[in-house]
Amino acid sequence: MNTEHICEQIQKILFKLPFHYEPEEVPFRNGLYFFYEEGESSKHSPQGRVVRIGNHPRSQNRLIGRLQDHYYGGKNGSVFRRLLGGALIRKDNPKDACLKHWEEQNSPICRKCKPIEAEVNRILENKFRFKCINIENKEFRNLMEKNIIATISLCSLCNKPTKKWLGNYACSENVRASGLWNSDYVNNKDYIIAKTDLLKLKRLTIFTINRFYLKKR
Repeated sequence: MNTEHICEQIQKILFKLPFHYEPEEVPFRNGLYFFYEEGESSKHSPQGRVVRIGNHPRSQNRLIGRLQDHYYGGKNGSVFRRLLGGALIRKDNPKDACLKHWEEQNSPICRKCKPIEAEVNRILENKFRFKCINIENKEFRNLMEKNIIATISLCSLCNKPTKKWLGNYACSENVRASGLWNSDYVNNKDYIIAKTDLLKLKRLTIFTINRFYLKKR
């Protein structure tokens, strides 16, 4: 299968999952998350394209906690928040002195750019939603994160953001080039998902839906 066909299969798998709007809605503690952003779509996913794939790679039982880092934490606890805030600052003023300490890991923010944290919160709450797949095995979960990022970033039908996309102002060239709020594993042909792993992902998605979502209806 070529990259476009594999990406199409991934999008079809994800389509079956429900959307979440807050971390606390997720009914399990281990898995991958997939963010969708208002105004962004693709031929493979006309209802909304994936704009970030993420994980909790070092610890078990931290999926909800990791999502909370993005939604409510500070910029030093979330690369996603750092990218979003940096893009907001750069869009408004590419020469803003706040960019240096905002985009540097562990650098404290100043009084002037402190409101950016609140703006990132607002954007995540109003412009983003996400889906999750329950994957208990950490090694397989980490592998799938790399593989899905690489595959979607290499798909010519899904790696083209709109001109209005905030990520066009991100500091990372990988973000701007891929249409994903991811900088690692982007455009890496060595990580394209294998057919056998794609089938495992499909089975895990069906399991997730049957165990955690169908019983709620």
